[in-house]
Amino acid sequence: MKTLKVGTDCSGIEAPIQALRLLNIPHKHIFSCDNDPHVVKSIKANYDCKILYDSIFDRDPRTVPQIDAYIAGCPCQSFSTLGKRKGFEDIRGTIFFCCHETIKYTTPKFFILENVKGLINHDKGKTFEIILDKLQGLKKYNIYWKLFNTKDYGVPQSRERIYIVGILKSLDKGFEFPPPVPLEITVKDVLEEEPDSNTKFGHLTEHKKDLINDLLANQKITDLSKNWSMNLNVSNYKRCGPMLDICPTLLAGNGGDCIFYLSSIKRRYTPREYLNLQGFGDFVQDVSNSKLYKQVGNAMSVNILAFLYKSILKTTDL
Repeated sequence: MKTLKVGTDCSGIEAPIQALRLLNIPHKHIFSCDNDPHVVKSIKANYDCKILYDSIFDRDPRTVPQIDAYIAGCPCQSFSTLGKRKGFEDIRGTIFFCCHETIKYTTPKFFILENVKGLINHDKGKTFEIILDKLQGLKKYNIYWKLFNTKDYGVPQSRERIYIVGILKSLDKGFEFPPPVPLEITVKDVLEEEPDSNTKFGHLTEHKKDLINDLLANQKITDLSKNWSMNLNVSNYKRCGPMLDICPTLLAGNGGDCIFYLSSIKRRYTPREYLNLQGFGDFVQDVSNSKLYKQVGNAMSVNILAFLYKSILKTTDL
């Protein structure tokens, strides 16, 4: 196939590019955008991005290079009529409207937008309605959306996210979302063979020990030799959310304060293991552990994007 020209926005440490690499799809990363200097550092250490914008709000979408594929993660914000930018239609100070403008002026052959599950009911469903209406209003694309869970596509993390796919009507030959596949691995399969020997990964405060004991006493977990992933950075055991053989949704938060503990190995997951739980391949760590934990927690799941790419390419004339 021809080399895809790809643009990404608000996609953090670039799961979209990782997925293209995983599938060996020829591509050029034309542009990316992030205002977090630590994320920018990770991008520069791992990807060959031609243009790196530091603000999606300040750039003129009419000057953004033409692309074949556009992938973005647009945070869920309240839509209001405040902050409208002079000279552009329907800009209300939210990232989605900037993404909408980018699609409008770059006319990619397809786009993928990712968001949290709560978008569906955000502001009593009005936000999601506006988003779908605006995308349909472009009139050039067939629009599809679906709620995906990472664990249904080969990686042992329970992570629900909405994916919206738009494909040019002239290219769409009957797109269908990829069906789930059986999960054949557990969290034990994503562990490093020789993890960092730093003892802090296994250190437990008295409070964390109490949380584990409370989970056992209240039968929320059983044998600690099993693969129980749990959040021990909480006030009481009812908030630990333990899961067996899969990891709960990776968190961002303050990075180092949001790491899950795995009972079978008596330690927290390492940053590399967090990357594995998001489907990432080779990755150069050029920031602190806490920054990387946060970046991975904010990332899209590589495996989901790979399945979407395959379905899009299968049913288009790209």
